[in-house]
Amino acid sequence: MGKLFSNVKLRFLTRVMAAHVITYAVVTLLAMPMTFNYIDSMVELMGIRPLDEINMGAVLIGQIIRGLLLGIVIWWIKDSIIGKKWAWLKLWAILVILGIFNTYGPTHGSIQGLIYLVPIEDIPVSASLGMLETLAQPLLFSIMVTFERKKKHDKV
Repeated sequence: MGKLFSNVKLRFLTRVMAAHVITYAVVTLLAMPMTFNYIDSMVELMGIRPLDEINMGAVLIGQIIRGLLLGIVIWWIKDSIIGKKWAWLKLWAILVILGIFNTYGPTHGSIQGLIYLVPIEDIPVSASLGMLETLAQPLLFSIMVTFERKKKHDKV
């Protein structure tokens, strides 16, 4: 049994955490101007806190923790995904199926939400675009995590 925190594991966890934080920030910054009143719609329709009430330091710490948790889980399954054909697509499918559509709690966009939550009537288009943001972030994350640089071979 290997060390609990070997250098290889720590580098992997750091890489996965960084990929999560970076893709989360990029997708959020790109989505905000494209979804017009998205934040106002989410505050009103889904009970999300207004941005002026959210501590941005807590957001960063939360995303770092999420990234580390993702790293732990991906470490356990990496040998069956990373380095394989269509690795990015397999990882993205796992994240979307388990993390969005198949959550254990009733959340909007999930199967449980479809069954247990009252449908939101007159949902604005900007709120519907939120699902694109939710799907785009794990896609970019999966590409970053599964991308492997080719090792340079010394020419003799």
